[in-house]
Amino acid sequence: MSKRRRTLIGIVLVELLLAGLWYYLHLQMTASPDADPEAVASLGRTLGGVMGLVLGLTPALYLFARRNDLKDAERHRSG
Repeated sequence: MSKRRRTLIGIVLVELLLAGLWYYLHLQMTASPDADPEAVASLGRTLGGVMGLVLGLTPALYLFARRNDLKDAERHRSG
């Protein structure tokens, strides 16, 4: 499996993990009678920012993986 494909699969898994974490914590906060309503909003902003950061890094990570795939392919052709 190429490094590009592994990178994309890893990013998708991290995003799904963060979304699942947000959903779980959101359910816990809304079910608790002592939870502050602002805490739910704060949780959404925080995890949304983390997910946005991961998606923002995706193009750079993909390009690094692509470059490494091309270097490996060149190494195998000449070696």
